Amino acid sequence: MKNLKSAAVAASLLIAFSAAPSVAAAPKPVELSAAELAAHQTKTYAVPSKAAFGAVVAALQSMGYTDIASNRDSGTISGLTEAKGKIFYNILWGFGKKKLTQKASLLVEDNGETGTMVRLNLHVNETKARGIFGTSFSDGKIVRTAEPYADFWTVLDGEVARRTPAAAEQPAAPSEATPASTAAAQ
Repeated sequence: MKNLKSAAVAASLLIAFSAAPSVAAAPKPVELSAAELAAHQTKTYAVPSKAAFGAVVAALQSMGYTDIASNRDSGTISGLTEAKGKIFYNILWGFGKKKLTQKASLLVEDNGETGTMVRLNLHVNETKARGIFGTSFSDGKIVRTAEPYADFWTVLDGEVARRTPAAAEQPAAPSEATPASTAAAQ
């Protein structure tokens, strides 16, 4: 009876562990070449740089980026995403914490008569804190897949389109009242 029980436990463990690798993993996204990455990182808009700058900040906010820093004079904008940390245990260092964040760095510059050029760099940073002394370090790498860049450009296209008609329909500055309109108002 005891041998039968242990054989059943061993068989169930064998089935459980042999079935785990057969689970179909999602296909890994294709990494872009340097030329393809450069093409996905840059886009030109036919709007003034002031309108594009505000649209970029709004796009970052709507995508969930926090801690957004911008400098209109240099045309730079950066933002970070918040991520939940994960606690882990290592037999050598003890307990630690791992956290993934994404950083977006943008350059918005006037491109002459053609409008404004926006350049986007996305980085994924993995911050690890370990041990009782709280030592931490970060590993970062540039995002080399097309999807995050396409998602950002879609949101930015909507922000630019939303702001473009508003900029064109602003009322003109009030002109000096003519004597006829002043007399009519009295």
